[in-house]
Parts: sequence; structure tokens; C-alpha cells
Amino acid sequence: MIQEPILIVDDDAEVRMTLLEALGYRGYSVEAVASGEAALARMAERIFPVVLTDLHMPGGQSGLELVGTIRHKHPGTLCVLMTAFASLETSVAAMKRGVYDLVQKPFRLAEMEVVLNRALDHANLQQKLRAYQGELEDRVLSRGREVQEAQKAALELCDLSLLALDRPTLAGALDVLLDRVAARWEPNGLACYRHDGDGCLHLLAARGKRPLPTQLERPLPGPLPTPGLGYLEEHLLPLGNAGWLYLGFEERSSFNDLDPGFRLLTRHLELILRVR
Repeated sequence: MIQEPILIVDDDAEVRMTLLEALGYRGYSVEAVASGEAALARMAERIFPVVLTDLHMPGGQSGLELVGTIRHKHPGTLCVLMTAFASLETSVAAMKRGVYDLVQKPFRLAEMEVVLNRALDHANLQQKLRAYQGELEDRVLSRGREVQEAQKAALELCDLSLLALDRPTLAGALDVLLDRVAARWEPNGLACYRHDGDGCLHLLAARGKRPLPTQLERPLPGPLPTPGLGYLEEHLLPLGNAGWLYLGFEERSSFNDLDPGFRLLTRHLELILRVR
């Protein structure tokens, strides 16, 4: 059954009733009004993908005038024009107004069904296209916002690194960036270590509820997920060849060391360790 509503506009009550009954019997969702003014009033209340209107309606808007108004106010609606005078001049004028198709009176119902089905299919495709375009625009806008936010975060991180480089001590410089780690990923334990050639990692800066050792046995290359410092979830991650970053969580977390924001921050920490 065809569910998309069709609005019939005809000042002839007999034509309106005939189309209502015949199309309704065949499963179409149809409404009918007697004038262009009534059609516009109804369209302000409900969306009609297709409007089937008579060309000549004395005493009010003509079918062509109605089509022009509909195309302006409801550009997604397709208009089919019924006329007993389908001359070349009428056809050209109708196409200029944006009429989708013309049906010449008297018509057979089978012919009308072919035109309406084609119009409904076309309207459905247009609706899907508009929805896709809207979704695509939303994706582009969303991606644009993500890029802007990433650029903003990168600039903020650069500002933090410049601030860190102005600190008089290495511990003070590291604290600036560790503050960002703590605020973003909320570890319960956080520390930065550096190896000095003696086979051990030496603590440079730390924070958290649990005291962290001032020295760690130097791990093999690569991340060591469980260094055993008392937290349920632990990460000991290399900062290039310059040092190590420790994060401890008392509960399971959503932390991911592959997070681009985290990887960018660790590169800045590595930079600080290399230049100080």
C-alpha cells in the first residue's frame, strides 16, 4: 500500500470525490480540497510529496499559479497538473512553473496511477537525497570541528611546552605537562622517570596517593604494562629514548596509550627531557 499522502486540488466536487474514492480504494493516501488557497492552508499543516491539481479553477488561483507558489514555499513537493486543454503552449508554461507532469482530461485511472507512482517514486528519491546531503553536511561540519579542536589542542600544548621550558628546574618543567596528563586521563598515580646509564630509571617528578619508588630497574625496550607499583591498572610507557612515563589507576580505566592526544603529549614530554 502506498502511504505517502497526495493532495488533490479541484473545484469540481464530482472530480474530487471520484479521485478520492478510486485512489483510496487502490491503497493511496489521499486528501482533497476545492481551491488553491485551501491547498496552501492544508500544506501548512502537513507535508504532501505530491499535489495533483486542476489547471482551471475559476474564482481563485489557477493551477499554474498554485504550482508556482508551491515550488516557492514547498520545494520538495512535486506537482502534477490536470487539464482538458493540453496544448503545446500550456505544456511549456507548466514546465517553466516547475510542473512534474501533465495529465489530460478525460483520463483513465490506470494512466493516472502510472503518473502518480512515478511522481511518488521521484519524490521519495529526492527526500532520500536531501537526507543524505544533510547527513553529509553534518559529517563535514563535525569533521571540521574535530580538526579545529585538534589544532586548538596542539597549539595549547605548544604553549605549555614553552611555559615548561621557562621553568628553572626540570621537575618544574615536567610538572606543567604532567598537569595536563592528570587533568585529561585522571590517573591515580603519575610519574616521569629517566635512565642515566646505570641500568636504572630515576624518578624526576611524581604525584598521587601512593609513594612511588625513586628508582626502577630499567625495563626492556617497549611498554611494560605491569611494573607492580601497587595500582590495579598500570602503564609504563617509553618517551622515545629520553625517559619513561608511569600511569597507575586504582580501577580499570578507558585509558588508551594509542590516543593521538596522548601520543602528542608524550612527544612534548620527550622534547622537554631532551633539551633540559
